[in-house]
Amino acid sequence: MNVSLVLFKKDGRTKKFNLPSTVTTVGRRKDCDLCIPLMPISRKHCEINMDKNRLTIRDMGSKNGTFVNGSRISEAVLKAGDHLKIATLNFGVQIDGQPENIESMRPAEVPAPAQPPEKKTIPSDDSFDNIIDEFSDFDLNQTLGESSMGMNS
Repeated sequence: MNVSLVLFKKDGRTKKFNLPSTVTTVGRRKDCDLCIPLMPISRKHCEINMDKNRLTIRDMGSKNGTFVNGSRISEAVLKAGDHLKIATLNFGVQIDGQPENIESMRPAEVPAPAQPPEKKTIPSDDSFDNIIDEFSDFDLNQTLGESSMGMNS
């Protein structure tokens, strides 16, 4: 089973993260499989498990919550096309390339890009929007066990 989380950025762009193993820990800590160095994300926010042909997500007691299709969960089964919200970040769940149309997973609160996105230079301040843009441009392999953002866990 190949599972990807598709991040829907505020500017309308998307970024796909392939889950690296059967158990993926998501959080702010550097030792998480998917390290997201943003303060709204708990140190160990949630865990995604692939067991045979079943994909589950479990919140790890996060402060800002884990949501599947708009409902806060402690544990849930994920299906292709589900909307996943980890704290303030919006993701779509893609399993074995389904759904093919990533736009079908875009949440209503995240607008589609009006025109092809252009590369932007990230300002030097640490505003939340800028950090999300900077995080979103990381490759999952670059975030495994490291963070070049300079934020403490």
